[in-house]
Amino acid sequence: MIQRATRVTILLPMQSLINGPLFSVVMATYNRGRHILPSIQSVLQQSFQHFELFIVGDQCTDDTEAIIRPLLSEKVRWRNQREHSGSQSSPNNAGIELAKGTYIAYIGHDDIWSKDHLASLTALFTAEVDLHFAVSGAIFHMPPGVERPQVTGIFDDQSAKFSHFFPPSSFAHRRDAISKIGGWRNPEKIKPPVDCDLLLRAAHAGLRFASTKKITVHKFAAGHRYLSYFHLTSHEQEHMLRRMQEPNFEKYTESLVDRSRQIGGYMVMRYPDFEQFELGQLFRENETRKGNLRPALKALKHRQVVPQEPCALAFDWCARQRYGLRRVGLNPRPKLLFPFTGGKPAAVQMIVAHERAEALRRLTLCSGGRIFSASIGSAFRVADHLEAVANFKLELATNDYTILELHLEGLQIAQPTIQGIGIGEIVIDPSKRLSSKKTNWRFTKVLRRSTELIRSARGDFRRRVRSGARFLRATRERE
Repeated sequence: MIQRATRVTILLPMQSLINGPLFSVVMATYNRGRHILPSIQSVLQQSFQHFELFIVGDQCTDDTEAIIRPLLSEKVRWRNQREHSGSQSSPNNAGIELAKGTYIAYIGHDDIWSKDHLASLTALFTAEVDLHFAVSGAIFHMPPGVERPQVTGIFDDQSAKFSHFFPPSSFAHRRDAISKIGGWRNPEKIKPPVDCDLLLRAAHAGLRFASTKKITVHKFAAGHRYLSYFHLTSHEQEHMLRRMQEPNFEKYTESLVDRSRQIGGYMVMRYPDFEQFELGQLFRENETRKGNLRPALKALKHRQVVPQEPCALAFDWCARQRYGLRRVGLNPRPKLLFPFTGGKPAAVQMIVAHERAEALRRLTLCSGGRIFSASIGSAFRVADHLEAVANFKLELATNDYTILELHLEGLQIAQPTIQGIGIGEIVIDPSKRLSSKKTNWRFTKVLRRSTELIRSARGDFRRRVRSGARFLRATRERE
């Protein structure tokens, strides 16, 4: 059962008062600018103030340093790495090297701590002197429009550390734990994400974990928000800070926990079998979801097929399926990235798919703040679903990527047990020849089926190659 967050009175060891702060808080960041401020504010507003905060930039090139400069002091320090690593690992390791605290805590540059987070962790470390990792309860807030909170970090026994994921913002560890298991690793050289890797190494090394059993972390995972690093916002974090000041905040938190139980989102964030992935695969896929890895930007000079990533794109899009289709995720406002410049409207044709013809009669779109509708041709059957071709004109940016947002409605919106709309190939042309309402890609069905067979054969070949490589590695290890 989750305990209510209460103000805690803690008797600190005299040695810690003499030698320095009890906690060293590390915040890794990259080019978040003013949007980092809500997360910093949630640290500075802690009821337990015996800490130092290191904000470590992964070679930031924006105005982050200028934005946070008024907040810097002996208690709050800034360090910008000389090299960009593309991961939280290097900044976290740098923060640990600078740390003077007995314990190391982490906070994501887009997460929010409730005011008693450090107090709860301190109380747990004080109560259990042989503890290596103290874990607080965390709520994962999904993107706006996806009201499906998930809870992690609430557990009673040591078995949880082997199977359940806890985000870095929710845990702290003794500083000497790093000497036992090593620091944060290069994401390209491991199969799990770097935070999963650190926690699993600690678990298998026999380090002891315990939970505060209190929700003190509100996580807004960038990997759950497609293109979140491309288009930065902080309105969700700012809203959470304001809500924390309201007298009914505890009831609000409890309602989110109850909701997570109702939808099956309570303590379900379990580790998959990481051996099924290639080195760095999950890291690269997450960078794609966040928008850090994107197709090269180029000028649109002739007709092009818009590139689409094969992996799932957060809550916006599922992984590509048969016939090159990808179904919408649970986000009713999914986005598409167009890596072309033009500075003028271009003609676009996009295959749309659904099981019901009425879901293909209308499609509302938004780009650059302008809402408009696509014209959709007559639907035709392909295997177990219907398809049609949506035609519209898209205003391309002059020197940047263009983001198109679909405003889905009715049957187009996916539900946990119901598929929503799907999309297939997207063609863009700088001329206006594609804009004819009469065009429907009925003649491409045979071609697209052939393409699907080729794609499937390639996938089988790649799977066999990976399987053979794993077999050879296992053979060498046995020898």
